[in-house]
Amino acid sequence: MTTHGKSTVLIGLQYGDEGKARVMDTLLKNYDIVARFNGGANAGHTLKVGDVEIALHQIPSGIFYKDMMLYVGSGCVVNPEKVIREIEEIQSKGLEISKRLFISGYATLIQPHHLLFDEIYGKHIGSTKNGIGPAYADRAMRAKHKEIKNIRFGDYLADPDTFKEMARNALTKMIEKHGVKNLDADAEIKKFHENVFAIKDYLCHDPLMIENLIRSGKNIFFEGAQSVMLDVVTGMTPFVTSSRTIAAAAYTGGDLSIRYHEKTLAVAKAIMSRVGNGPFVSEFGGERSEAYCAEGDGFDHVKEKEYADSNPEELLKSDDKLEIGKGLRMLTGEYGATTKRPRRIGMLDLVMLRQNCKLNGVDELYINKFDCLMHYSKTSLPGIPLVVAYDLDGKKINYMPASVSENRRVKPVVEYVPAFKNDISGIRNYDDLPQEVKDLIKFIEKHVESKVCGIGVGPEREQFVTIC
Repeated sequence: MTTHGKSTVLIGLQYGDEGKARVMDTLLKNYDIVARFNGGANAGHTLKVGDVEIALHQIPSGIFYKDMMLYVGSGCVVNPEKVIREIEEIQSKGLEISKRLFISGYATLIQPHHLLFDEIYGKHIGSTKNGIGPAYADRAMRAKHKEIKNIRFGDYLADPDTFKEMARNALTKMIEKHGVKNLDADAEIKKFHENVFAIKDYLCHDPLMIENLIRSGKNIFFEGAQSVMLDVVTGMTPFVTSSRTIAAAAYTGGDLSIRYHEKTLAVAKAIMSRVGNGPFVSEFGGERSEAYCAEGDGFDHVKEKEYADSNPEELLKSDDKLEIGKGLRMLTGEYGATTKRPRRIGMLDLVMLRQNCKLNGVDELYINKFDCLMHYSKTSLPGIPLVVAYDLDGKKINYMPASVSENRRVKPVVEYVPAFKNDISGIRNYDDLPQEVKDLIKFIEKHVESKVCGIGVGPEREQFVTIC
């Protein structure tokens, strides 16, 4: 009988900022390869080990393990310039990845015109303006007459003159169409070309490289960018990302057969949040909060400004749910890792968790920021609010409707459990947790129908309580 390695997939169950990186950091020591299978520079995982902190956007999260291979799969879209910047930042921290980073030759390159397109058209859906959507759109279009729309990393390196000219034509046409000023197409394409070749040594030539490594006994950990609620097919279109984010996509985008799959891990956050527009059933303040966080493209209420304008402890005492959401955001640090834009804040939604656990075959559920639930004891609310069902036009349901319009009409059915006042950030063992916290975990497990295997009780890597 042949012995081979194991494959594990880690996904987020909410809107993409659940703190998957800290769970990865706890579990990665058991793996030889960590791989990205979707997305691009629009995702961010913040890692912190000791005094070293770094936000990654395209490079997989195993950078602190010196012998770990880092793989960017075919399901990703790659911005060469930003890959270079990330590598330089990683190296500035005294870490070396030059011999262990591999990028699939099938990965789509984000071209200069994708960035321009996103700048012009991406505002309404809260795009990060990284050209992700336009790049995936060109991947699906493939070609327009004889003009190749999807330029892959391997193809560009194999025939640079042809694809450089195609990238130039695409950018020139967009500049002319939209009357863009102060953008030199020749200079942009020259820089793009140089950046592609600057990362040529990371090209993975062999489509079976990951397969062969697993067959030789290596273990692989797939990290999802964004989360399942932002899946381009099953998420709340158009307020989603542009790739498949569900667990099964790890194998189509990570270049490995599903036969090696061992388990699916999932991460949620006790204080829910999301960036960008779209339905958010459990949101404090509802549409008022959505509009507030979108003002000035999200930059009118960045972290520094909110702290300058408000006292979070006073906000929590308000009877206004929008104010409570602001206070929770400030006390829990829920702002964009790079942009510092305010994240919309919501109650823990057990309907969403249950549905996503079942649809993704989740084996182990981890919940971060459990310590932050203590802040509810300072609010005007009667306890910790948990969404246990939805009300859709007077009918009680236990699932998320498939349409955006129905999700806009849904009202959360909320139950309150007793709030705990003790700081649990120093606890490491389940037995030491207050009874209210243990009861809350059991309440969540009952409604979600999945086992909670660990909770995060602080931002540091060691601030974690393993339950199973």
